Amino acid sequence: MLHDRVAALRQERLDAGRPAVPDLLQGVSKARVKQVLTWLALGDKPDLVDAVFALLDNETNSWFGTTPKGTKFSDGASTAHIGSHVGILQRGRSKLDREGRDYWIKPMQELGAVERVTLLESVFVRKHTRAKSGNSAFRLN
Repeated sequence: MLHDRVAALRQERLDAGRPAVPDLLQGVSKARVKQVLTWLALGDKPDLVDAVFALLDNETNSWFGTTPKGTKFSDGASTAHIGSHVGILQRGRSKLDREGRDYWIKPMQELGAVERVTLLESVFVRKHTRAKSGNSAFRLN
């Protein structure tokens, strides 16, 4: 179950004396994400800030089971993955409700900052190729 795997990853990092999520991902802090989103009139939404920060995560391996070794979270993450990254890995609680995606993915899609991708034959391709596919994902554009 995804929740259990992400909770175990969080605990593993904490037990090793590391933060569950680094302060910087790709050289960007949450404060900087919030600053940019505020400039875009979107920064007062913590779920949106944390979702964008999650999509910057090029240190955590992909949570899709069929990606090649070395594929990272930032290469493509499903709604469930993003919700788990924010809720469990970052906050230590339960994953965000996937229905909230309209608040923490859609605004960034409308701006062109997040693109839809689909995992096909172990490779992320642009667009969602099939409705409600478990391989539908998002990444920063």
